[in-house]
Amino acid sequence: MLLQLTYNIKKHTIMVVLGCAIEEIQEDRVNAALKYVKEENQEKEITWYLTGGVKNAINRNNEKTEASKMSAKITNQNILLDELATNTAENFLYLREKLKTPQYYNSEIVITTSEFHKERAEQIFEGIFESTTYEAKWNLSSKACPTCWNDELIHMRNVRNDVHRALLIVQ
Repeated sequence: MLLQLTYNIKKHTIMVVLGCAIEEIQEDRVNAALKYVKEENQEKEITWYLTGGVKNAINRNNEKTEASKMSAKITNQNILLDELATNTAENFLYLREKLKTPQYYNSEIVITTSEFHKERAEQIFEGIFESTTYEAKWNLSSKACPTCWNDELIHMRNVRNDVHRALLIVQ
């Protein structure tokens, strides 16, 4: 008689929510991530990875970071805050370093950002994660400012340099 053992192993998901200095856009991203988890990931263990420091702040000690503002809306105790990064390339660099922790090996990565930011964010993710086996699922929010789409066209020119500068941080 063959004894068959079954294990109930939950898939682990890292829910990355990229920060934004524009509060309405940031709130839209958080809401999109919460909706995604509610609809798509009910059976999965979730770790929230919330990104964003304080943009253009002279005294960073007196202002809440984007990541800490988001954490107030997440009712999950498994939250990691990335409050050091100053841009998307650094967000992904610090995420890559965190994923080297054994508890996060083989985790599914879901990245929530805005539709207007996705193409650049995806190129940066691929540049930072190029020598790994990680892939990302993309969850997009729709809110944008009047100039967001055009601003992204300008920022796209800097992707290679942003990735290069971020990678220098860990060397």
